[in-house]
Amino acid sequence: MFIDNLKTIALQVLILYLIAAVGFAADKAKVFCKADSKRVIDLLFNIVLPITVIHTFMNMEYTAEHVRGLFAAFLCAAATHAFGIAVAAVVFGRRFPVMKRGIYRYATVFSNAAFLALPLAKSVIGDEGVFYSSVYVGAFNVLAFTYGIYEISGHKAKIDFKKLILNPGSVSVLIGVPLFLLQLDIPYFISRPMELVGSINSPLAMIVFGTFLANSDFKQIIVKKELYLVSFLRLVFIPVCMLGLFRLCGVGGDLRAAMTISACAPTATNTAMYAAKYDNDAELGSEAAAQSSLLSVITMPLIVALAYVI
Repeated sequence: MFIDNLKTIALQVLILYLIAAVGFAADKAKVFCKADSKRVIDLLFNIVLPITVIHTFMNMEYTAEHVRGLFAAFLCAAATHAFGIAVAAVVFGRRFPVMKRGIYRYATVFSNAAFLALPLAKSVIGDEGVFYSSVYVGAFNVLAFTYGIYEISGHKAKIDFKKLILNPGSVSVLIGVPLFLLQLDIPYFISRPMELVGSINSPLAMIVFGTFLANSDFKQIIVKKELYLVSFLRLVFIPVCMLGLFRLCGVGGDLRAAMTISACAPTATNTAMYAAKYDNDAELGSEAAAQSSLLSVITMPLIVALAYVI
């Protein structure tokens, strides 16, 4: 069973990374470059991803299992981030300069939940995967706009508490949950366009992801020892520990798989963007995301397959 699951998940990861290769090639050919992709990220984050989440929630069948799963997903997401924050604080302590420490901590805690985990959850699990993983994205956004910017700015940034709720990821969940609970009959002329817009989320996100890989300094990715530590924590240590906790707490099935996919995804691509925004080392943030992304081709299939058999 483990081998069968491994093959299935590895195939889905390979497909996603082949789409990323399109973005990589487009950037090298100067057809679609990293500068172009930054505008597309705004489109994805502010419009496409929220529509994907809302559409999934409003089409999810209302069952007691799904209601319990919704709350359990929130607890799993919160616990995963809390554990990551604790691990990052211990490993990347005061012996590291405050700015570099902030990048390493951010890269350790925050996974590429929206642009890689969500597409993979859709491919491996289906709509239930998006349903549960969307809750993880909501938790990600709340913590990224608070703890995340505090760390990556070297403790200088002021936290905008409006963004705790008024960000696309959180708003989409807040809209989606009532639609799921009320089971409103949404007209076809509304639901069908939402479905079509949501369908471009995975391929477009991976193409954008490929442009970031194309601009990575692969020499630095290989020689910087700290990056390997970040990748180990992000790709192996944190997700394996959380998978064990999920198992002990009785979290199983598609919910456990979705939470594991989100927990074992590589470093968030916005690590570099936030680093640039808050006058930190954007290249280091990009290198951390790139290295963990390349290594995740191996680690994600193994860990997600393990989630189905333990």
